[in-house]
Amino acid sequence: MKPLRYILINALSIGSGGGYTVGRELLRHLALARPGWRFSILLVRGHPLHQLFKGECLPSNAAIHWAPPHTAGHIGRMRYERGELPHWVRREGIHAIVQLNGMTIPGVPVPTLAHYQDPWPYRPQAWTGWRDRLLAMARRHQHARSLRTAACAGWTSAYLRDLVCGYHRITPRRSHVFYNGVPQAWLHRGEATVPLWQDRPLEIVTVSNVCPYKRQDLVIRALAGLIRRPGLSQLVYRIVGDCPPRYAEELRSLAGSLGVQDHVMIEGRVPDERVEEVYGRARCFVLMSVCESFGIPAIEAMSFGTPVVTSDCCAMPEVCGDAADFVPVDDLAALQKTIERVLCDPSRAQELRQRGFQRVRRFSWHSTAQHMAEVLEEITVQAP
Repeated sequence: MKPLRYILINALSIGSGGGYTVGRELLRHLALARPGWRFSILLVRGHPLHQLFKGECLPSNAAIHWAPPHTAGHIGRMRYERGELPHWVRREGIHAIVQLNGMTIPGVPVPTLAHYQDPWPYRPQAWTGWRDRLLAMARRHQHARSLRTAACAGWTSAYLRDLVCGYHRITPRRSHVFYNGVPQAWLHRGEATVPLWQDRPLEIVTVSNVCPYKRQDLVIRALAGLIRRPGLSQLVYRIVGDCPPRYAEELRSLAGSLGVQDHVMIEGRVPDERVEEVYGRARCFVLMSVCESFGIPAIEAMSFGTPVVTSDCCAMPEVCGDAADFVPVDDLAALQKTIERVLCDPSRAQELRQRGFQRVRRFSWHSTAQHMAEVLEEITVQAP
């Protein structure tokens, strides 16, 4: 039977754990939301991160389409998208494309939902040199085109929508916020289903890609002061997420220079089961990033009853609401004081836990996919 719609999710640009999660969950939940449709996700054959999709359990109406290995590079991807891909889309009878990098592809003969997920091109605080500046300029140029040409612009937060549209002074023809979420089974956890806060080891954790703008270094600097506070001498900071070896050595060197090398554990990228374990054993989750369009790990931590401390910038206040303690960017003294309060004040920790359990229920991949499927239905019906 011919599917009512055939939707392609272009995920060639996925290069981080957060992007992987968004691509996987959108594919899975869109397929569940519209069982009469067909969905394919476009990935790079041989890419270490993309290859992980082979192990995912996907609905029967969801499939992987592999692009050649050379599309892992920006130039190779651009040539493929502007050359072979439009012909494949036409040949396969694709009805619409969900473009995960907020772009539109010239020559593609079907409507595009350009899904913006990354404020990086608009956050100089996250750049590290002239190459980043040039890359950000190129991406902003491509964003401006997609704002004018996409059938719909999708956003992971209102913050990101206002940032990008405000910068370009362009209002898309159609615009929707599609919040990220957590797995359905995580939404209704409570005190009875997660480890008690007071029974957990004395650990704080960051789950995120590990890079300068995520500011794990600032937490290490705060740790140097925290372990000198009464009752916190055994405090451990656990860092989980993809980390380039050179940067891991920089963080270890920093920890050594501050005398906290035995208190910092860098685990790198780990299986989902280990991520759940570290969420459930930490007394505090910390994310001091200066470039976030949503911040999935913060609400994931909330679902495990782990109090959240985060930076007060980007989308974090929008997403976390009153369920987190916020710290001004780069304010080391405030970060130390805030973490100490959460660790040493059980009443505050309990308050954040309860608010977190409530807050996380706002963010469901199921409801996000339902919303996106409705929009995809509308833009394909209206397509000439």
